[in-house]
Amino acid sequence: MKSNNKNAQDKLKLLYILDFIGLPLTNIEITNYILEYGIMDYFTLQLLLGDLCDTNLILLKPVNGNECYSVSKTGKAALEMFRDKLPDYFIDEVEDNFSRIKKQIEKKRELFGHYYKRKDDEYIAALQVTENSRVIFNLSINVTDEITAKKIVNKWKNAPEKVFGQIMSALTD
Repeated sequence: MKSNNKNAQDKLKLLYILDFIGLPLTNIEITNYILEYGIMDYFTLQLLLGDLCDTNLILLKPVNGNECYSVSKTGKAALEMFRDKLPDYFIDEVEDNFSRIKKQIEKKRELFGHYYKRKDDEYIAALQVTENSRVIFNLSINVTDEITAKKIVNKWKNAPEKVFGQIMSALTD
């Protein structure tokens, strides 16, 4: 009986974390955060994600080419109904730890950069800035080799605000 209660509480904890972050998350992102804070082990997490999907408490949907989990309306209703079953210390820990993570995720998703190979042995480096889910800047650069494409994307990922500022200055000054 104790095992069922722990399982139910772990599901509730997972629902609470996903709802608190409020952004669709990949399995890798969820796994990294849950393991980083020692909330549960990997196998329990994967089992619970499957159970929560099977019962439609969370949804698995494609977002920007990645399969991401988010809390469903049913999941939000269940969380609202049973939130008082979560220990106060857990809620405080989530609010402390996951507020920072949420900001990191939002920033990462607002500033996007990647490269890919074209059929003609050239590469495209794609850089993007979004704000409130709207694209406000999108730049695709055609280059002749992978090394250059990687350099462009790495520079963007390491200092996106600086690169974006320089591009905007060059275009508006």
